[in-house]
Amino acid sequence: MTARTIYTSKKPWVKRFNKLFIRIIPVLFLTLIAPLVYSHSGKPKYHVIIDTDASIDDLRAVTTLLACNDIRVLGIIGSQGTLSAKSAADKVSSLLAYFHHEGIPVGLGRSLDQILPFWSAFAGSVSWGNNEFIEPASYQEAVSLMTEITKSYPQKITLIALGALTNLADWLRNNPGKAQMVERIIWYNEIDFKNGFNYQTDPDSYKFIHSLPIPLQVVSNDRSNLVCDQAFIQKLDSAGSIYANHLADIHKQITESNPGKQIHLELGDDLVPLFLTCPIVFTSRDDQHPAVFTLEKNIPVSYVADLISTVLNSSVKPNNRVFTDFPVNPDLYKKNVSDFLPRVIRDFGLSEWKSVVLTNEIHGHTGIYSIIGVKMGVRALEYFNVGVNNLEVVSYAGSEPPLSCLNDGIQISTGATIGQGLIKVDKTVLPNPAVIFVFNSKKIRIELKKEIAERIEADISKGVQQFGMSDKYWAYVEELAYQYWQELDRHFIFNFSF
Repeated sequence: MTARTIYTSKKPWVKRFNKLFIRIIPVLFLTLIAPLVYSHSGKPKYHVIIDTDASIDDLRAVTTLLACNDIRVLGIIGSQGTLSAKSAADKVSSLLAYFHHEGIPVGLGRSLDQILPFWSAFAGSVSWGNNEFIEPASYQEAVSLMTEITKSYPQKITLIALGALTNLADWLRNNPGKAQMVERIIWYNEIDFKNGFNYQTDPDSYKFIHSLPIPLQVVSNDRSNLVCDQAFIQKLDSAGSIYANHLADIHKQITESNPGKQIHLELGDDLVPLFLTCPIVFTSRDDQHPAVFTLEKNIPVSYVADLISTVLNSSVKPNNRVFTDFPVNPDLYKKNVSDFLPRVIRDFGLSEWKSVVLTNEIHGHTGIYSIIGVKMGVRALEYFNVGVNNLEVVSYAGSEPPLSCLNDGIQISTGATIGQGLIKVDKTVLPNPAVIFVFNSKKIRIELKKEIAERIEADISKGVQQFGMSDKYWAYVEELAYQYWQELDRHFIFNFSF
């Protein structure tokens, strides 16, 4: 049963059913989305490339797409529209740096001979993320990047256009054979189709895309009350994920920096991730081709905020296979662990906590390098913004303890296990705490910083000198491991090289 067949009947009893149905849709979605989005981060439903011109609603849309565990973002293109393509790419890069997703490639779209719109100055003033990010010497050109991303990718992809269709059209013109890899194109545009900003920015690219045998789905906002107001921000603020918190903070800053001004932040492009993850709350307009999807008018704005907050919150829980929820009740843990449990989960997240706990149990003791391995593996997943079982790994930690214990933490945190053939231990070099991670042919080498490695080595040597290899030594090492578990932030203890 589609949303369209539900809402178009003229029979009175069907209309009454429809009213009841529309009331319970958000409740059903909020109940069902948790197992859906929490369970598929290893094998997501949607594989997307995003094109954005960096308007304020694009910020919310891109952040929501990054947050959803059921969506894998393969790359993001900065395009001209609200901002220049270069400015859009910079905004995206700063956002990825803020979330530590630097492994998602950013491309530069084609410049257009057009004047930027009047709202460009406001959009340009909004900080997307970490303004101290290291700006690349140059961005890879959009067509080249999209070709590289899709070169050997095994899944069909969804192209998401939050601005004009310029770069998607350029890519498909240059690579006509790639059309078979595209499952669909989702595009945001206004209801008044040909007067929409995204259409008018590049009409010719729309005409080309429309001529292709690729499904084109247009998402639009035809309601005047869909606004990111104070109540909406409060919903985001209570969602509990870094993504929701970041959006709430940014919108608070916008309000504080514009005292006394009425700032209308209408929902627009941020409806796209909601359409992708919950199409049942949208209906298509029969009078337009291609089909234009709008949010059902009977759904209250508060429920829309709930739905978006739920998607933003989907990143919080780990990818469980046996547990419905991973145990975090301090009463279930030994005293020396339960004392710091709340603080460590708050500081480093539940995914890292889960992986360290499981590694300690499997490893047979609470070890230093096994915990370092977990933190490194979680950082690699974060870097590429992927779930478990998606990375190929080459470890240089060797096969001799204590350094080789790093390998256990890597396997548990990333799912790149010996049994799945996703990890190799290189034996040709002097062992060191360094690992190469590969996703979709892109490599990153992560190595423990020299000063941290030297600190660990000194601490271990001190224990050997004091206790030999006695039981007291192992108790000493375990206390050190607890200390490192609590103190070492995965975002500051590793060096990256390419």
